[in-house]
Amino acid sequence: MTIPTPTLTATSIPAFPAAEVKRRLGIELQKIADDAAPLRPAWEPLLDSQRVVGTVLAIEDILPSLRIPPDKVVRKGGYNSVDEARDDICDRIERHWTEHNQPKGRK
Repeated sequence: MTIPTPTLTATSIPAFPAAEVKRRLGIELQKIADDAAPLRPAWEPLLDSQRVVGTVLAIEDILPSLRIPPDKVVRKGGYNSVDEARDDICDRIERHWTEHNQPKGRK
């Protein structure tokens, strides 16, 4: 009688849902831009970093296992366009996602 031995496989890192993150961020950032555009002086960034921090809440349910620190994913000083903000924040969140999902090494 042979006893089957379990096969150990490396767990793969789930794919980062970049398209959905960018879509949701874009919607929220556009709302902020539409609200702020008529009120801001020309020298201020279109998207103030303090207002942009709240956009992180729009994607928390997509990445439930990840605690996203807004101060690490939103650039201080703000952004000049929705596209610039969306791309930068998405890249920072993806880096955080990758770090969070790295296999833990033995110590």
